[in-house]
Amino acid sequence: MVTTISDIQYYSFLFFVSLITTFLIRSILSKPTKVTTNSHLLPSPPALPIIGHRHLLGPSLYKSLHNLSTKYGPLLYLRFGASHCLLVSLASVASEIFKSQDLAFASRPKFAFSDKLFYGTSGFVTAPYGDYWRFMKKLCVTELLGTKQLERSLFVRREEKERLKRMLERARKKDDVDVGVEVMKFTNTVTCRMAMSTSCLEQEGEAEKIRDLVMESFKLAAKMCFGDVLGPFKKLGFWVFGKQALDLTRRYDELLERVLKDHEVRRSKNGGRERREGFDGYTLGRLS
Repeated sequence: MVTTISDIQYYSFLFFVSLITTFLIRSILSKPTKVTTNSHLLPSPPALPIIGHRHLLGPSLYKSLHNLSTKYGPLLYLRFGASHCLLVSLASVASEIFKSQDLAFASRPKFAFSDKLFYGTSGFVTAPYGDYWRFMKKLCVTELLGTKQLERSLFVRREEKERLKRMLERARKKDDVDVGVEVMKFTNTVTCRMAMSTSCLEQEGEAEKIRDLVMESFKLAAKMCFGDVLGPFKKLGFWVFGKQALDLTRRYDELLERVLKDHEVRRSKNGGRERREGFDGYTLGRLS
């Protein structure tokens, strides 16, 4: 058994060494060609093989990008592995790009294994630029983030502010109140009621579950973006993160299923009518 494990470790080490060596040789051999053919590219800091400019980014992303733009100019070409980026730090240049080259930069980045997920590229963030994405953008801007939705949800925010005030009043009576937790509950509940017409506090621990689910989604998205820099080997990211991505998708399905069932129960109690205080109520009303 010890010999078998040692052999596996040895061959795994050889595989990764050969993989890195292949990347290094390819980068070194292709470097002169890139210099001659792309001699008129935008200013760019010195890059390393394979990782590109990743070594120039520190823990604070915006500070690192600010330092690069201060040193090299307001318009920079950056490369992170196989991903190519354009850094614009001047408002007038950004306005000109969005005005004249909007279509060239409007396409959504495709994740390495988005085709293997249940929703694929049907989400607003992952959808490619086109008629579907423009429809989703219009729907979100006019209904989810528009003035009408803010007016419809005015009483929701008012109720939750009153609840938060009552909790803070308990602190004045020397009762133990965790202000950070209460503010987080306030934010979660307002968001849930505006988006899903339901309170995250209706079930015990629901707010914490949703918060953890969102945080895990952000962390997974960062890992997926990192996997995209691997170029032709980015599909290997599904082997590492695929199980976690499918688990998150399943948990989102369970959450949405509970929301839809709550809508059905409330609608049946109200004789087929339901107050549409949230974005989902509006959407289901349009579909019904």
